[in-house]
Amino acid sequence: MDSMILMTVFGQVATYIAIVGLLLPFVLYVVARWRAHREPIGDPQLGIKVALGYFLVTALQVLLAGIAVLLYAIISSDEDKGSLYRAGFGLIVPGALVYFAHVSLLKMTNQDAFPAVKRMLAGYNLLLTGLIGMSALVAAFQALFQKGSSHGFGRAAAAGVLVYGSAWAICGWRFGRLVLGDRSPPDHVVTSDKPPSAPPPPAQPGLPPLGGGAYPPINR
Repeated sequence: MDSMILMTVFGQVATYIAIVGLLLPFVLYVVARWRAHREPIGDPQLGIKVALGYFLVTALQVLLAGIAVLLYAIISSDEDKGSLYRAGFGLIVPGALVYFAHVSLLKMTNQDAFPAVKRMLAGYNLLLTGLIGMSALVAAFQALFQKGSSHGFGRAAAAGVLVYGSAWAICGWRFGRLVLGDRSPPDHVVTSDKPPSAPPPPAQPGLPPLGGGAYPPINR
């Protein structure tokens, strides 16, 4: 009974995450369009980058879900795991195809010159992955503190924590690098303890030095 209640609760959480995943891209497009009007130079490829980025993020979530199902099939105690393996690969293959195809298409756009959409989609991906990862983490601790056996619910939550927790950390690190940039010191910065040598003093203005040589006699 406890496992049925937990599955119902987290089913509602999954519905909420799906609604957020469907509505948030439209909000991102409106915000991106509003920010583009404020820039001195407009982004001519804003719409196509939002569309490609949305399918890229969706394909990544499908790929992560397939990996989680495959991992659950590996650690599950069920005797017949064929349906789980087929479901996992049925998510991984199309997710990987769509993901890498849209990565290639986005490289053909001007996202390096106009990175605003790339940053917004990276934040959206981090938000969506974090929501699922946090839900899996809560589910894992609910199964841990549950009285009696969780009947496979704990293993499913553990698979979600391993997959989405790792993806959450990687997406957060990449988003930080994208927003904050590379914080390593540049090559021209002196990192040794020895202070740099002082530059030579500038030459004082004046007459140039007279060269040596013989002068003619005065009486001539």
